[in-house]
Amino acid sequence: MNTVLVLLGGSTGGPAAVKAFIDALPNKTLPVCFVLANHITQEFLPGLQSMLNEHPFISAEIVDGTKPIAPGKLYIAPIDKKLNFNPNGRIYLEESSWESPFAPNISQMFSAVTGLEKYKKIAIIFSGMDGDGASSADILDENGVEIWCQTLETCVQASMPLNMMRTGKVIYKDSPEGLARQLCDYLESHHSLDQYA
Repeated sequence: MNTVLVLLGGSTGGPAAVKAFIDALPNKTLPVCFVLANHITQEFLPGLQSMLNEHPFISAEIVDGTKPIAPGKLYIAPIDKKLNFNPNGRIYLEESSWESPFAPNISQMFSAVTGLEKYKKIAIIFSGMDGDGASSADILDENGVEIWCQTLETCVQASMPLNMMRTGKVIYKDSPEGLARQLCDYLESHHSLDQYA
């Protein structure tokens, strides 16, 4: 199967939740490329990268130029420049900034993937303090992008997943570890993971 593009969004409590999700994935290279937009300040980005780089089969890096959508990668959206995608499967930075009030802007990142027709796509909202991401629910749904959320009771701050759930477009909810299991089930249902062992 082609690489699955999994978009991750979070804010308050998001880094720990995303780490728990990544840590729960199996110790093998999965046919998945992750892209994370988490509300965070510039000085904390390197720490976030380091924290998410502990999985032996996932390489986390902050996007600083053009990057391929490739298995085993976890790209972290920068704060100062808007991240975008081209139809040929490349992630790139624009000279313009994210739309306020969020940097990075999760809704903007989610909406940017709808032109990637050759990729299966999943958008996952983790713990966070606001409603970023929810405004992209309709366009994600219309373009066949599955929307998953962290369960409210497992969040440090539940308003971000709650706002996404209120759109009626979320098809799966679970703890970070449960979301990791669901991703593996999703991959198994589309193609055997044995070839990636």
